[in-house]
Amino acid sequence: MEKKAIITVVLAVFFGLVQAQNNFVNPEHVESVTAISRVLGDGRKVATVILEYDVPISNKSLTTDSYRVEGKEVTRIYANTVPERAEVGVNGRYVIIEVKAEVDLNAQPKQPTEADMEKKKERDRMQGGPGLRAGWSTGGDDEYPGNAVVVQTRNIKTVQGKIYKASETPIESTVEKCLVADDFKQEEFVSPYTGQVLPYNIYIPEDYNPEEKYPLVLFIHDAGVASGPVTQTLYQGNGATSWAEPEAQARHKCIVVAPEYPFITVDDNWNYSHHLDATIALLKDLQTRYSIDSTRIYTSGQSMGCMSSIVMMLKEPDLFAGALLVAGKWNPELMGPLDKQNIWIISCEGDHSSNTLQGQAVELWRNQGSTVSEATWDMTLPVEQLSEEANKMRAEGNHLLFTHLTGGNHRATWFVSYGIEGVQDWLFEQHK
Repeated sequence: MEKKAIITVVLAVFFGLVQAQNNFVNPEHVESVTAISRVLGDGRKVATVILEYDVPISNKSLTTDSYRVEGKEVTRIYANTVPERAEVGVNGRYVIIEVKAEVDLNAQPKQPTEADMEKKKERDRMQGGPGLRAGWSTGGDDEYPGNAVVVQTRNIKTVQGKIYKASETPIESTVEKCLVADDFKQEEFVSPYTGQVLPYNIYIPEDYNPEEKYPLVLFIHDAGVASGPVTQTLYQGNGATSWAEPEAQARHKCIVVAPEYPFITVDDNWNYSHHLDATIALLKDLQTRYSIDSTRIYTSGQSMGCMSSIVMMLKEPDLFAGALLVAGKWNPELMGPLDKQNIWIISCEGDHSSNTLQGQAVELWRNQGSTVSEATWDMTLPVEQLSEEANKMRAEGNHLLFTHLTGGNHRATWFVSYGIEGVQDWLFEQHK
C-alpha cells in the first residue's frame, strides 16, 4: 500500500511539473471545438472555428493574434454567448474564429501518390489502355477536408479575470459541420436493370408540403470523385449545394438530387455506362414518392456530369425541362436533336476540348435554323456582376445559350458557374 501511495504521489508531482512547464494550460478549459465549413465553387472550406470554454471569456482580451488555425488565414476573433458569428463580440463561453474562405481559380486536386499511380497503372492494364473508361472506378481520391487545428498563441482572460495562458499544444476540432450540405439526406437506389446500388444525396425543402408541386434539380459530379463517399459530390464544389442555399430556396424552392457514382459514367470515346439508365429510373421513382412537378425537372453537371446529362437528354428527350451544362462535351454530330431543348452551356476559353466541341454543336444548331445567344464573360467578376451578364443573355429570349468564360481551365469553369442568380432564374423559367 505504501509503495502504491508513493508512486501515486510521484506521478502527481510529475504531472504537476508538466502543467507548470506548460504555463498551467489545461486543454480541458476547452470543452469542444467546432469547425464550420461552406461549400464554394472549388470545394468545401472551413470558414469558422468555434471554441467552447468552461467559463465566459472576456471579449476585450481577444485579438486576431490570439489564435492561429493551421493552414488558414484568420480574419476575426471575438467572444459570443452563442456558438455563431456576430457583427460585434460580447463576453461569452464561445470564442469565434473567422478564417478566410474564398474560391481559388487555380485550385488543383490532390496530387497522386506513388501508390495512387500504381493503382492507376493496374486499372489501365485491366481496361486495356490509359485514360478513363465508362464503367470503371477512378478511386475518388479528391479531398475536401472539413476539420481544423487551432493553437492559442496569446494569453486570454475569463470574465472573472483568470488568465488562460498561450500554448503551442494543438487543439483539433471535435465536431465538423458543413452548411447546406448537412441538410441533404443520404439514400440508396437499386437499379432495376442490374441490381446494383446507386447512392445519392437528396435535399427536401424545410417546409415541404406534399400538397404542392416542386421542381427538381439533378446534379451530376465530375470524374474526380467517382467511387468516393456518398457525400463527396456535396463537398467537391457547389454544383449541388448552390440550389439548396437559403437565398436560392427563397427564390426557387426545389428538390435537389445528387448521385455519387461508384464508376465513371461516360468517357471521351462517347461510351456511357448503365448507371445513366439507373439515374433515369431514379428520377421516375422519386416522382412516385415526392410531390414533383414533372414539367420542371432539370439536369446539370460538370465535366463527366455534363456529358452524362447530354446522354440522358438524348435518350429521354421528354424528361428534362432544361439543362445547365458546365465544362463538358459530346460528339457534336450526335447533338443535333438537342436544339429543341432548353440548354445553357458554360465553358472556359482555356478548356479547349469543351469550348471547341460545344461550339461545333452550337454551329450545328444554327445550321438547323435555331438561334443561339452567345457571350463572353470575365470569370473574375463578382458573382453579382456575372448575374447581370446572365440577365442580358436571358433578355434575348432564346432557349439555347452559350457562355464563354475568359481564360481559366477545365476545373475553373465549375468554380464560377454555379450560384449565379441570373443563370438559376433562367433555368427555373423553363417548362416542358
